[in-house]
Amino acid sequence: MIINFVGNYQSGYVGEISDETHLAREMEALGHTVRKIPRDEWREHVLDGKPYRNVPNELKADINIIAKWHHFMDDRFIKELRLKSGAPVFYWVWDFMWDQGFPEWHTAMAAEADLYLSGEGGLASKYRSLGVRPYYFQFDVCDRNISRAGSRSKIYDVVFLGSYLGQGERLEMITKIKESFPVKVFSWNHEEWNKIGIKAEPAVYGEAFNEVISQSKIVLGFSVEPHCWGYWSNRIGKVIQAGGFLLQQYAPGMEILIGDRADYFSTAEEAVEKISYYLTHEDEIKNFFWKNKIDEDGFTSNRKVKQLMILIERYLKEEKGVKWILP
Repeated sequence: MIINFVGNYQSGYVGEISDETHLAREMEALGHTVRKIPRDEWREHVLDGKPYRNVPNELKADINIIAKWHHFMDDRFIKELRLKSGAPVFYWVWDFMWDQGFPEWHTAMAAEADLYLSGEGGLASKYRSLGVRPYYFQFDVCDRNISRAGSRSKIYDVVFLGSYLGQGERLEMITKIKESFPVKVFSWNHEEWNKIGIKAEPAVYGEAFNEVISQSKIVLGFSVEPHCWGYWSNRIGKVIQAGGFLLQQYAPGMEILIGDRADYFSTAEEAVEKISYYLTHEDEIKNFFWKNKIDEDGFTSNRKVKQLMILIERYLKEEKGVKWILP
């Protein structure tokens, strides 16, 4: 296929490869032609009609994928892509977008798209009421080119590799867990954690992330919204893929899609109880390490792209999905 993929193709300030970059790489590895169109150039091209170096003159394609960016302020960025390519547009969003309502720019993009792909399964009815055609497609992936760090001596009992964030319940729960067990945090805004008395260091990525996982007995997991069916942080896939033992705040649907590759808690008290158990029954932790080696490709972008290509092929073959009855 020929795929126009509009997204972020820059590395972060720490050198972490963007998600779009390794997704596009996996599509190309399957033999597809991917036009990697930087989101900022696509935005300016749509606004002023001028040529930009990385926006091809020829945009005819089989399918388009556009990733979320808050500077896409309305639906014209999808309309123009569909018009110039002559192909459907999938709008793929990896974040949880509801906060007492959806941003207007986001719903405009989602409603214009031929299919809206996201992990917000529990919000499907809200989206449909706004004229959106939602399709559950969780972004639970990591870069398979990052090797597992392997077995390391354990220097951390409990870690959390995530940002200081007011959304969700991480701050309240980690503060309570800390009363019983020290939690070591790695975060891009680690100063904020330190201000509330939780020891934190700068975030780690790639190989360094996997090394911390291998040095940790228990890795805590939290999501921005833990009560929406099917939605969770893609850090879950990264921890499991690195071979770590994940103790994750439960969200409905995890039992189906993640299953017993992790263990779960719903309250800080339950988390403390399970931490206490696992730190005195470390053989139980080793069982999770073994399970997470069985399917070594399970949470990689390679696997997700293969699933995506099946979806695209069926959508195009079956009258562009018009007959589908979606949940």
